[in-house]
Amino acid sequence: MKIVILEDDAVQALQIRDYLSQYQQEHAGFQYEAKTYSTGKRLLESYCPDTDLLLLDIQLPDMLGIDVARQIRQRDPRVMIIFVTNLAQYAIEGYSVQAFDYILKPINAFSFSKKLDRAIRVISHAESDMTLEIRSRNGSRWIAADAVTYIEVRSHEVCIHTQQESIRQWGTLAQYETMLRPLHFVRCNASFLVNPKYVRTVVKDQVDVARDMLPISRTFRKDFLNTLAQYKGGTL
Repeated sequence: MKIVILEDDAVQALQIRDYLSQYQQEHAGFQYEAKTYSTGKRLLESYCPDTDLLLLDIQLPDMLGIDVARQIRQRDPRVMIIFVTNLAQYAIEGYSVQAFDYILKPINAFSFSKKLDRAIRVISHAESDMTLEIRSRNGSRWIAADAVTYIEVRSHEVCIHTQQESIRQWGTLAQYETMLRPLHFVRCNASFLVNPKYVRTVVKDQVDVARDMLPISRTFRKDFLNTLAQYKGGTL
């Protein structure tokens, strides 16, 4: 796991690194590499989108951590963000950047370990080597199932959406629903199968999936919201 720590207080930054080391000693399968930054500007200048987890302080000498998170989220919609702060009211703003959680200062080892447990469960669910074969007149190609944001049925075709393209393919939504069940894809209505990893917000009867607004039907609403809550909460 690639972890980035943004913390201007050297003592706090060292404590976080100590807790990561302690967690590794207690969990034999956990391997990580961590980088630490003391200003938002330095982090933004060198940020790499292969980061798995960001631990962000909110009060920084040059800018607010929430503003750093907004800029990073524009470049990297997949990274998990956890705010580390002594101001709970700022942590609530984390929902605007799809923050996964927040840790209140002063940090203690038990709380840190529990938050990291949840984060790792969700990240491990998000990682998958499953691929989908896409067949066309020009032959076959494969795309990572994890890259699919949602799948839509149109007449007798399905349309597979990623953040880069939309691909028309023969098949049925039920076929893909069965195939992608291990990744917790879930229907928000009869025509859309959603990857919960890319859900940004739910507003009334619509869900924002990678910036596309999809309708949530009454029939599927309960199951959709329950699956989404379990996925985001790390209990699936």
